[in-house]
Parts: sequence; structure tokens; C-alpha cells
Amino acid sequence: MCRAFTTCLGRNEKPLMKDLQRLTTSVMLATFLAAWDSTVVGTIGPSIAKSLGGLAWYPWMLTGFMVMTTVFTPITGYLSDYQPPEILYQWSIGIFLVGSLTSGTALSMGWFIVGRLIQGAGAGGILTLGLILMGRHFQGSERIQMQGRLSTMWGLAGLLGPTLGGITAQWLSWRGLFAVNIILGVLALIVLGSLRSSPPRTTSVPFDAPGALWLAGWLSAAASAVTAWQHASFHLLGSGLLVAALGMFVLWIHAERRAAHPLIPMTWLFEKPVSWPSLLALVASGSLYAAVLIVPLWLSMTWRFSPEAVGLAILPLPVAWAVGSLMTSPLIHRLHIAATLRLGFLGMMIGLVLPDLATSAGQWPWIVLGNIFLGLGVGVVIMTTLTMVQLAIAPDSLGRATGFYNLARNIGNTLGPGLLGGLVFLMWQPLKRSSLAIKALRLTTAVHDVNAALILLIAALTLLSLKTTTNPHLAK
Repeated sequence: MCRAFTTCLGRNEKPLMKDLQRLTTSVMLATFLAAWDSTVVGTIGPSIAKSLGGLAWYPWMLTGFMVMTTVFTPITGYLSDYQPPEILYQWSIGIFLVGSLTSGTALSMGWFIVGRLIQGAGAGGILTLGLILMGRHFQGSERIQMQGRLSTMWGLAGLLGPTLGGITAQWLSWRGLFAVNIILGVLALIVLGSLRSSPPRTTSVPFDAPGALWLAGWLSAAASAVTAWQHASFHLLGSGLLVAALGMFVLWIHAERRAAHPLIPMTWLFEKPVSWPSLLALVASGSLYAAVLIVPLWLSMTWRFSPEAVGLAILPLPVAWAVGSLMTSPLIHRLHIAATLRLGFLGMMIGLVLPDLATSAGQWPWIVLGNIFLGLGVGVVIMTTLTMVQLAIAPDSLGRATGFYNLARNIGNTLGPGLLGGLVFLMWQPLKRSSLAIKALRLTTAVHDVNAALILLIAALTLLSLKTTTNPHLAK
């Protein structure tokens, strides 16, 4: 019998296969849980705000969750290089459950937001450690397949979350959703059971507390600035928060350069095999989440789509993202990694072009096809770039590298909608007092212009990716 789960791989022992199956099932379930929560709360947020009051804090239902998820992404990645990731994973699920219990029993909006912050911390660990565990216990094409399956959990959550969330909230009240969270989380822990963990490093290192604090500071200030800028009366506050975020960002860089064991080694910013795929993932994630924000507004304002029709038009995005993630492994095996990456970007560009062909006589097919291609392209790009990072890094730095990569993705998730959506609103806002027809025309023009700029950016990144170094032996 092997002492550690990791050392059992490849010996064809029955306990190993049972452990591996339990680990995989638990990771899939917990990933779905974290993804489900992020989609469901957006659906039932108005009901929660109406029940608890404190409407001014409404944006922080999602913003607080996302900030804590982003902050704890590199922290858990860092810790997993020095402590058994299986143990950290169990703790992350436990933290998420505590947050769910806190939010589900909240009697005020402040209480609820605290619960969301705790949930976000747990979700950051769940989502990052899931990728790390799959990266450590699987190799080659099998690793890509398993991590692709994790991405399908996001697609499944995006598909089922809003619908099931609305039904559950209607029949059980919004508190019932957090009870569902607790049930799923406990089930994930039960499936995991008393799994043998990887041995920790024999040498201990001090935790990079200054780096973690400054990272939390500048991310929180940046997210608060984006929230403040959404209200005209808070523009001055938003500007101050932005300045504070920039200042803390500089201090974070300084702290990381001085740290003996930094949360994120600053040298990675200049190492193309790590920084370049992370940048590409940031752009891909930002594009997807911006589409989720912009397209519904465009469809309802310009084409007068009903809420049900908007939902059906957006539905292909998460589904195609999941399919694209599953397609990545066979594509890399057949085409190799550089060609697969370019194919993913081509899908994204097609997805951004097709909606521009929509006319009053037939807009539905172009919009749905555009969302399908965009989702497929993003799914392929995300999985390909993750593979590039994990191939480029030494095994003892896999956790921090995956945390760095996921940090870039989360920044894209947060800044993409704000930046691209802000550009659309900026081009559209000057004519808000015009007739509805003029507003619709100007909104369409703004959406097309932003899409065109994004297509040019993706095309430039695709050309630059021609020089990206790859591992030709992947999946062989």
C-alpha cells in the first residue's frame, strides 16, 4: 500500500483507482457548487435585497464574492506548493459551507455580505485547487480531458443555475438555495472521505503575508472603484478608489520583489511561457463575461427581445464553452498546442463577427451562431492556455503557477465586463434623451464598434501567438 496518494499513480492498485475516482467526483461536484452559486445569486439578487433591505449594498453580492475568489486564488495556489492540496481542498469546501450557512441565515444585508465574502474565499480555493489536483494526478491528454470536464461544470452551472435558482427561490424562498449549497458541499466532502494526501514539503517557508494583504487591498479598491463609477453621484469616490488601487498595486509589486518566497514571483511577468498564456486567458475570459453583460441589453433594447428570448439567445454561450473545453484534448492531440490555440481565437473572432450580420429580417440565427462560436472559442483558448502554463512550470511550482493563471482569468472576468461594457455605455450615453429608435441605432453602433476593436485585439494576439513556444510531445 502506498503512503501517499500521489506516489500510487501508475501501480494499478485497486485502492488507487478508488481514491482517484472519489477525488475526481468530489472535485467535479465542488466545482459545480462554486460555479452554481456565482450564477444563482445573480438571478435571485433582487429578491434578497428586497427581503433584507440595504439596496445600496446590492452590487457587493457578486462583487464581494468575486474579489475574495480572486484574492484567494493565488493564496491557495501558493499554499498548495508547500502543503498537501487534498487537505487544503477539504478546508476550502468547509470555508464555503460556513459562508453558505452565514448567508442563508442572514437577517441583514451586512450579515449577508459577510457570508458572501466567506463563500468567495472558499470558492477561490475550490476552483484553483481543483485544477491543481487534476494537474498533479493526471498527465498528458488525460490531464487536459479531466480539466476540460471541470470546465463543463461551469457550462452546466450556467445552463441550470438561473432556471433552477429561480424555481428554488420561488418554492423554498432564497434561503433554500443556500441550504442546497450546504447539501452539495457536505456530499462533496463525504465522497472525498478520508483520502490519503500528498506529503508536505520537508522544508517550511514563511507565508508571504504582505503580498497577500496588498493584493487584497488593490483588488478590493479596484472593484469598489468600478462599482462607484456605475453611479454618477459617486464618480469622485470612484476616482479616489482608483488612485488608491494604483498605489497599493505599486506597493504589492514592491513587496513581491522583496519577498524571499513571494505569493507570485515577479519574474513570471517576464517569462513568456507563463505570462503570455495567462494574458490570453485574461482576454478570453473578459470577452465571454462582457458578452454576457452586453448582449442581453443589446437584444432587449434594439430587437425588443423578451426576457425568455434573451435567455435562450444567451444559453449557447455556457453550453458551447463546455463543449469547447471537452474538444481541446483531441484537438491538441491532432493539431498540437499552437494550432489549437489559433483555432480557438478564430472561433472567438467568428463569434464576434456574426452578430454584426443581424438585420430586422433575421437576427436570431446570427446571434445564436455568434454565441456558439464565441463559447467554443473561449473554451478552447482557456483549456489550451492552462495546459501551456502547467507544461512550462516545474512540478514544485505547479500550485503557484496555476494560481497565477487563475488570477489572470479572474481579473479578466472582473474587468472585462466593466471595461468593454463601459465603452459601450460611453458611446451610447450622450444620446440617452433621444427617441427609442435613435437609442437603439446608437447602441447597435456602439456594440459593433467595441466588437470590431476586440476582433482587432484578438487578431493581433493570434499573430503574436505564432511565436509562442510549445511542447510538441504533449498528449503523446
